[in-house]
Amino acid sequence: MVNSHSENLALVERRLKPRCICDYPARVSGYDANRKKIEEDGRAVNLSRSGIYILLNREIPTGMTLVIRIAFPTGSLELGTSKLALRGTVVRGNPLSEITYGIGIKIDEFRFV
Repeated sequence: MVNSHSENLALVERRLKPRCICDYPARVSGYDANRKKIEEDGRAVNLSRSGIYILLNREIPTGMTLVIRIAFPTGSLELGTSKLALRGTVVRGNPLSEITYGIGIKIDEFRFV
């Protein structure tokens, strides 16, 4: 039997770094097992110092190393956008619909460009 105490325990955040819910354009690139280049546009939907979750239109295998570029709006037409470049490893993936696939990426390094 589930009681209210155990329900509250199930909702405890287990991540070491806080996540920011977002919706930013992202470009994912890397090489598959056959050394064929993969490049796909998607949306970053949450982000932290240690990881990012991206929605794509294709499956990306777990363990693959990717380079991700994210465009942050600056709020100024004169300034355009700021970009974040990330390198990371896909640690999980799951189909969300027939055309949408979500991937969780552990960030290995990042820099603003």
